[in-house]
Amino acid sequence: MLINIKNKKRSVSLILAAAMLTSSTVTSMPVITSSAADETIIFQDDFEGGTNSWTGRGAASVEKNMLASSEGRSSLLCSGRTSAWNGASKVLDESLFQAGMTYSFSVNAMYQTGEETEEFKLTLQYTDSSGTVKYDNIATKSASAGNWIQLSNTSYTLPSGGSSFEIYVETSETTTDFYIDEAFTASTGAPPKPVGIITGDLDSDGTIDVFDMVLMRKGLISGFTDTNSKKAADIDKNGTPEINDAVQLQQYLTGVINEFTFVEPPPAPENKWDDYTETASADWINFYESSIYNMGNTYRLTKKLEAAENGEKLTMAYLGGSITEGKKYSSPFSDYVKSTFAKGGFTEVNAGLSGTSSVVGLVRSEENIVSKNPDIVFIEFSVNDHGDIMYKKSFESVIKKFLDLPNEPAVVIIINRSKGGFSSQSQMVPVGENFDIPIISMDNALTKAFNSGFLSTGDYFSDEYHPHDKGGQLIADCLGYFFRKAMKTENRSDSYTVPSTTVYGTEYQTCKNVDPKTLNGFNAGSWTAGNGYGSMLPYSYTVNGGSPMTFSTNGKGFIVVFKANSSGMGSIDVTVNGKTTKISGNKQYCWGGPDAELGYYQETSGKLDVSISGSGSFTIWGIGLIE
Repeated sequence: MLINIKNKKRSVSLILAAAMLTSSTVTSMPVITSSAADETIIFQDDFEGGTNSWTGRGAASVEKNMLASSEGRSSLLCSGRTSAWNGASKVLDESLFQAGMTYSFSVNAMYQTGEETEEFKLTLQYTDSSGTVKYDNIATKSASAGNWIQLSNTSYTLPSGGSSFEIYVETSETTTDFYIDEAFTASTGAPPKPVGIITGDLDSDGTIDVFDMVLMRKGLISGFTDTNSKKAADIDKNGTPEINDAVQLQQYLTGVINEFTFVEPPPAPENKWDDYTETASADWINFYESSIYNMGNTYRLTKKLEAAENGEKLTMAYLGGSITEGKKYSSPFSDYVKSTFAKGGFTEVNAGLSGTSSVVGLVRSEENIVSKNPDIVFIEFSVNDHGDIMYKKSFESVIKKFLDLPNEPAVVIIINRSKGGFSSQSQMVPVGENFDIPIISMDNALTKAFNSGFLSTGDYFSDEYHPHDKGGQLIADCLGYFFRKAMKTENRSDSYTVPSTTVYGTEYQTCKNVDPKTLNGFNAGSWTAGNGYGSMLPYSYTVNGGSPMTFSTNGKGFIVVFKANSSGMGSIDVTVNGKTTKISGNKQYCWGGPDAELGYYQETSGKLDVSISGSGSFTIWGIGLIE
């Protein structure tokens, strides 16, 4: 089969540059100036890093979203609209845009649920010379559900005498949620960025040229870091960029061929989930969709669920605070997975522990989760964590710990919110995006539903933090919808590699809870041993005098888990290799349950000589050794 690309322009300079690719280094190639360089791009918003100064218009709100995109990984979701003119808006900088001048505008738009077709408009709001606010259409186009369209006008003149220019995307009649992506503005006549991926156009600039060949060579040598570039590099469409693709690209650039040849792909295996039709109403499907902050890489998840469908045993684990411990969402969701996917046996591991954060979760994760050899792990600490770096690093470290396990479990982040709106979503999302794992945000779904009046807080909360039975079922329903969506062919990933990059740091990932009495030279001193905090933290040591607890071990350091309260607690001095750290049991967000702090840390593993002395009321519930 052939792809006709005869309409692509090539120059003699490009042909000569491409011919030089046989040299041993890419850096010896001359710099080529294309016609596109003569055009001035004023802004090109891809929403990969945020909202790019776009705001909600009227009742609408906007946010970066990774559920859909026309290119890259993110787009801008516009939701909460109560009128058709509510939409996504951007103020034009008057130092860059002048009345009477002509510009090229384009933006991609898409909606997923609602009418069979939807008419989108790119509109200009401005103030005329008399001070009257007016509106003018830049571009209009109809779309069908699930398909991206481009609103484009390559020669639009800003009204003479106008000021306070602002562009916005709206619909003609409905109030459906929609997405925008790749908003582009440039000088007159500049072509907009094309919708979708063009085979051979690795740098996504709309032209196949020598710069694409540079990226091809770099990608084949060092690996492709950009998903779109990798797809564009697979010229013969066999699923993997290879030397044969580079040969075709060079032949095209040098004029040997005018068309790309690609291999007819084998038929896709039959997937029953592609034919699955949701039975919920459009409003509820919209709620479920809103909870998917990031589909993430689904390779591990779909492999585990496929294995379960084929008769292998499935172990699903939950690590979190009291929302998880209460089983309001884990029990109904486990029942759903057991009846829907698990044909060869199912085990649920609920490791929720009231009042605990990611730091405590990390300390107990080895015994409570890793030892159970889970296939799928859910992590839920979003109303217990706070902004301190220790919470951030521990959250990231526990995710990395699970991702690095030899049985390669799927890891899913669940983000809840309090009735008052508190959530640690802003610090957790970057971690999930970095590791490209699924993020289910009840924070997003609930906030949107509360703001629109679709739900009230009483439909979900039993108190400030916890869902009641129906609230827990909502979480389970969102997770079930995500599983069904992930199983569809269009959302399946071909492979997964754990990224080497981090956001806050994963230096604590080797942490595991150890009883100090099992360590070298242990002496309890004045500390009294006792029962722990339930089965999750099985031992305790309570200060009962001035004689320190001492022991030695090898490692990088350790985290101390202890009984904490808002007031009335004592403190300890943790001395390791002559360096002392003071830890107080008074913690603002605690009420007699476990909290944790870093007792000591060094960059390399070595001998640790430890002495812990305390005063007042202080109980240790865990020593998380960082090996």
